[in-house]
Amino acid sequence: MIALAGSPHRQAAVGYAGIGALVILITLFARLVPESRVNAVVELLIGLVFLSLFAVIIYRGWWPISAALVFSNSWRAFTYFNDGRGVHVELLARLITPIQPQPIAYLNSALMTLIVILLARSAVAGYAAWRAGRRA
Repeated sequence: MIALAGSPHRQAAVGYAGIGALVILITLFARLVPESRVNAVVELLIGLVFLSLFAVIIYRGWWPISAALVFSNSWRAFTYFNDGRGVHVELLARLITPIQPQPIAYLNSALMTLIVILLARSAVAGYAAWRAGRRA
């Protein structure tokens, strides 16, 4: 497996791109997008573009991007987990809405958790290398 070889940045980039694309496909085909979203397909396609862009940046070793993405992807994991339970949480709108439980969302939550772990490893490795470089 390509994701198992190489630096933590490369692992995070490959995992972020591959697993992220899988999450987008599952979201699209399982219709996990909330009904309040008007152009869900367009939003998911835009997400795919940013996913690719961030994967390239992470691959090049820009660990601060990995660190920043830990937070947004943790929120997505939390959101998918709650969607699986039947509770949709929207942070900006400050809404907690009961929905039909969607067990497939647990799969997305697990995949997002794996992405968070890969991103955190990349961020920690990059930070450690940066700190070591500053001390020298």
